[in-house]
Amino acid sequence: MAVGWARVTSPGNVTGTALFSQFSNGQLFAEAGVPPSGTSTNQAIFVDTTAGFTTAVAYANPNAGPAAITLQLLNSDGVAVMPSTGQALAGFQHNPAFVNQLFPGAPAFTGTMQISSLVPVTAIALRFASTGQFTTLPTISLASIINPAVEWLEQRPWLKPLSSFARILGGLQFRLG
Repeated sequence: MAVGWARVTSPGNVTGTALFSQFSNGQLFAEAGVPPSGTSTNQAIFVDTTAGFTTAVAYANPNAGPAAITLQLLNSDGVAVMPSTGQALAGFQHNPAFVNQLFPGAPAFTGTMQISSLVPVTAIALRFASTGQFTTLPTISLASIINPAVEWLEQRPWLKPLSSFARILGGLQFRLG
């Protein structure tokens, strides 16, 4: 199996999709499509590590220069699950990993992993069931204005209700079940 990513340069727009197919005993066992992935300085992926599920992420730096990437796990209430971690990624490089490899010792949870960088990066995620079946998870772009707004509101206790609402938007959490 080969692992990697491609960079295409063209004077026109280029889009495409990829298809992951897994076969077992010659029969199609699992399949997932991968949509085109844009770049962003603040994005998040859905993470589920409960009930035998695992989540993998691949992020890439499509820039010539290096990218300092910060990863943060948030549960479905928007609370940090583990301390954030930094990852340096050279220009035109990528890093595929399972969330539990990026955050060893993280408890089982559902929530998001936020991916932040000063330069735009791209990412995609895969969610695996204990059976081996999988699906792709696109990233969600996070508005960079949310975090400064949360910080500003938190410094003003009389605006606590707005601060809570802004924190929810900043966490951009999804809860299933």
